[in-house]
Amino acid sequence: MNQILRVVSVLAICAAVTACVASKLSTIPVSGRLAAPVKVIALDPGGGLLADAVSVELSNRGFTVLDSATTSRMMARLNINEVEISTSVGLEKLKAQGVDAYLTVRAAGGYDQQPQSASARVNSTSTGQVVAGITWQNGWGGQAGSMADRTMRKGLSEAAAEIAEALARSLNVK
Repeated sequence: MNQILRVVSVLAICAAVTACVASKLSTIPVSGRLAAPVKVIALDPGGGLLADAVSVELSNRGFTVLDSATTSRMMARLNINEVEISTSVGLEKLKAQGVDAYLTVRAAGGYDQQPQSASARVNSTSTGQVVAGITWQNGWGGQAGSMADRTMRKGLSEAAAEIAEALARSLNVK
């Protein structure tokens, strides 16, 4: 009887451990040096809360980030809209204003009002190329809303910190 109980306990522990998955992050490969160093980043005006949180985290890591309101005012002054901003003409206009890169963050919310998934892309204003990019997926554990699930899922601040750290590593290639 004790042996059966031990086997059942081991199986239950294995099931609980394998039922939890931490957040996942995938980055685009970075090859060599950037054409120009990235110090000043303009934030896409339509990014939402996660984009704002990522911009704060990037600021904490030494980048100068123009918030979405500042970028929006700059776009109006330069007579470019959100579609034109990511074109070569729009990026050249940003470069002329001292901006090194343009950051776009998109996110989807989960059932618990936490971020479920996100993608972020940094385009160089010098070349127009993507110089850093990530996709991020929140973790999960067991049944949605369970204690294990709440423990595994990350909130806005934690997600933004993971995303910003990955972007900063890509942008600080020496």
